[in-house]
Amino acid sequence: MIALVGFMGAGKTTVGRILAAKLGLPFCDTDAVVAARTGMEIRDIFRARGESGFRELEREVAAEVLGRGEGVVALGGGAVGDPAIVTHLHEAEVVYLDVGYDEAMRRVGADKGRPMLADDPRALFDQRTGTYRNLADVTVDANDRDPDEIASELALRFGGRGTNGVDRIRVRLGDRSYDVVVGVGVVARLNEFLPELPNAEKAFVVTHPNLRPYASEMLDQLTTRGLDARVVVVPDGERCKSLDVVTDLYDELAQNQAHRHDLIVTFGGGAVGDCAGYVASTYARGMPLVHVPTTLLAQVDASIGGKTAVNLTAGKNLVGTIYQPSVVVCDVTYLATCPRDELRAGVAEVIKYGFISDPSLLRSLIRDIDALLAADAKVTAAVVARCAAIKAEIVSLDERETGPRAYLNYGHTFAHALEKLHAFAGLRHGEAVAIGMMAAAYLAHELGRIDDGVVDLHREALSAAGLPMTALVELPELEEAWQLDKKYKKGVRFVLLSALGRPEAGVEAPRQALLRTLERLRSEP
Repeated sequence: MIALVGFMGAGKTTVGRILAAKLGLPFCDTDAVVAARTGMEIRDIFRARGESGFRELEREVAAEVLGRGEGVVALGGGAVGDPAIVTHLHEAEVVYLDVGYDEAMRRVGADKGRPMLADDPRALFDQRTGTYRNLADVTVDANDRDPDEIASELALRFGGRGTNGVDRIRVRLGDRSYDVVVGVGVVARLNEFLPELPNAEKAFVVTHPNLRPYASEMLDQLTTRGLDARVVVVPDGERCKSLDVVTDLYDELAQNQAHRHDLIVTFGGGAVGDCAGYVASTYARGMPLVHVPTTLLAQVDASIGGKTAVNLTAGKNLVGTIYQPSVVVCDVTYLATCPRDELRAGVAEVIKYGFISDPSLLRSLIRDIDALLAADAKVTAAVVARCAAIKAEIVSLDERETGPRAYLNYGHTFAHALEKLHAFAGLRHGEAVAIGMMAAAYLAHELGRIDDGVVDLHREALSAAGLPMTALVELPELEEAWQLDKKYKKGVRFVLLSALGRPEAGVEAPRQALLRTLERLRSEP
């Protein structure tokens, strides 16, 4: 077990998540677990239960996580003051991210919601620094350094970046746990990552016409495994997410005498994964499922977490299941086959992770955007692994979307409504999400939740990627579309930020604030 300690602002969560992805280990942030279990933000726990109440919860979670034996854990800054937690740390490799007081305060910035900053933060910093140093097996200077650089340094110390350059991120769901495999050319090693399939005789690779020529390598791997492998073609894009296509797939499986032990492999973007995943979850009451996503959006988001869905005329994703795959294999080589606009749309989901979980990802993205849009293998592999680690962490905490998984819908309330309106026909999902995040930023600003700087960062990140940020839309048409939104509870609910990396779900908004938001969405660049 690798435990990261340090003062607030040291970057424990960001570095820990990247390090875990590089080592193929699970990652856990104890503060995030405490928040998920209580359904409260940390500051609200302090208000309701006091520091002693929070420390009790923290102690319980830390003992559980550190007792697992493997993984990377980011501990809260004050956890090292608890003797019980320190006892567990003696069995771990403790990494101290050493950051100076001024740098820590600069990173924390205007986040006045941190309870321990209320009194004398300098005295608190001085008090804790000595404890960190005494506990540390490894001390890393984290001042003015990129989190990727720090994580790479630690990964080399603790065993290198995965095996043979492959990142394996674990989605931890008990006996339904599985790996997300990220790397270059990993489809050529597909058999290495497939689960045991003792009773399988056939494999059905579901893809769309443009990808069919690329399926031969996968078929060879499946045939070598002893499976009768064949390709099944469905329409491209959202056209495949219909009950008519689902019926055609059921018929294809039945005609080929598919059984519940046989394998379905999805090979394509998020739409193919949604449709064929739904079929896998329902035919013969459930067949083994493997996702091989080929778009950036699918690799960083859609293929991870088990959501399957098809559309109805009334709206998107209204019929579906949560059905976990056996493995997700993200071969970034295929991203070079995607049109540049398709890659650009996928970047919207990467930006989303930056705003809800890892703000340093935004800086990396702005810096590397040209390489990412050119499908540079090294850059895309790092971005996909980083995003997959964030989503795996969230899904592991909340598979059924009763808590923090709702944060993944940032920007999607507006986006799904736009996608339903005829005026936006042809708008890619990622493009709609980009507009939706801009709208969510304006709305949060109207409600006094975020400042101008956070709004400006939305513009900077979306503009760097060349994504749309404006839309001519009226509130009545959005309100009609929102009637079938999954977050609708006696009115529409939004996921909004209260600061960078601090999302909140279930937020209501007055109609006047929505009207002002749409006015800004129509006119501001």
